[in-house]
Parts: sequence; C-alpha cells; structure tokens
Amino acid sequence: MSIAPFVKIFSGTLLLCAFSAIGYAADLKIVVLESNNGHPLHSKLVCVTYPVSDPIVLNQQRTCRRTDGTGTAAFLLPDPVPESVRVELASNNLVACYASQAFSIAAAMKDGLVAKNTCGNGTTETTETGELVIYGHQKGMKEVLSTTRDEW
Repeated sequence: MSIAPFVKIFSGTLLLCAFSAIGYAADLKIVVLESNNGHPLHSKLVCVTYPVSDPIVLNQQRTCRRTDGTGTAAFLLPDPVPESVRVELASNNLVACYASQAFSIAAAMKDGLVAKNTCGNGTTETTETGELVIYGHQKGMKEVLSTTRDEW
C-alpha cells in the first residue's frame, strides 16, 4: 500500500487551510527603528493591543512578536479588522520614542504610517502599505547603571 494518496490529501488540506486563513485577516507590519540614527532594531519584543468586542464584555487582545533583521514584526489581525491598535515595546531597557496612542489601521493599510520620533533625530520617509514605523531607544549599560543609581 502506497502512502502517496495520504500525502496528497494532507497537502491539499493544508493548502486549503492556508488559503482560507488569508481571506479572514490582514497583516500589519510594525517596523522598529533606533531613534538616534534610524537603523532597524532586531530581536526586540513588540506587542499590539486591539479591542475585541464580545456581546457581553469588551475585551482587549494582546499579541507579541520579535522583530527580524530588518526591525519588522508581522501581526495577523482578526476579521473584522479593528479600527486601531496600541503598540508597546516589551524588551528590557527599550524605551518607546513615540507618543502612546492608538494607531489607525486604515491609515497604515492605505499608505503606511510613521510615528513621530520623540527621542532623537532618526527619521524615515519610507513606508509600505500595511506598515507602521515606530521609534525606540535601547539603553546602553551606562544608561541603565545611571538610571539604577538614581533610584537609590
């Protein structure tokens, strides 16, 4: 008995599941850049929070991903796509360099969106459809020790 028919059935089912998932959600790419020079920050934990309405209770859904070598973390949003998301930087000693606000998904999906850099001079004009660019600053050892000393 050959296993080829089983392999075909399994691969067909897997392909069907992949295509059906595509129709139900949108991808949002969060790009994290260093606030001082605009270089991508990789291996940083980024979390997005968006409202999920329930007939009984209004909940918040939180999802976290790490950035890749280009500073990008991709998030699969639910269907229906929420109106806005909040973004948090969750890596140790990584400071958010943008105003804490809800970012419009429609604006990010249309032309891309760049948050205002509130810590440094790093800038970018480059965005793609479905992309939200934010800025952060990774504290160095000297900054961390200085902050710790000030707390005592």
